[in-house]
Amino acid sequence: MAATSRSRKSTLAGILVAAAMALGACAIPLPLPQGTPAAAESAASSPAPAADLPSAAPSAVPSAEASATGPGVDGNYGQFSSLSEACLAVSATMLSVTLLPLAALAGGNPDDLQKARQELSQLEDKVPGELKPAFEKLRAYTESAGSDFSKFGEPEFEELLKPIEHWMDKNCK
Repeated sequence: MAATSRSRKSTLAGILVAAAMALGACAIPLPLPQGTPAAAESAASSPAPAADLPSAAPSAVPSAEASATGPGVDGNYGQFSSLSEACLAVSATMLSVTLLPLAALAGGNPDDLQKARQELSQLEDKVPGELKPAFEKLRAYTESAGSDFSKFGEPEFEELLKPIEHWMDKNCK
């Protein structure tokens, strides 16, 4: 019994470390393209109105045209516009879900279960195709568990996490 508990704790610790690493890797800002020094000097000497300047940063609000044809429409990244966006969303949700066994140790709050179910349900439709079955099974398991937090310490729960962990290991380095 002690070996099983130790194994579960080490598995949970590994999941939390992987989620933290994935979140950290996805949050690294990418450098923006910079012009030549000559272009920067000419821009500084003759300022143009802000409306005439092209933006180097992508728009925060995707246009209807871009969202209808870009990779965010169930492409390689599901409904996310980039792999790092998909990694960040999956990692954040997995962190919430993997904390459920710890919530059980603290007495368990039904709001934690409801939040995890809601996050899984929202993310299930957005993730890349290869993750959809894993998220569907995990969501169904959380729903069938009801308010029984002990279900989140069982080997079946840990097995349901493995395909998602594998995807994160493969894609979110």
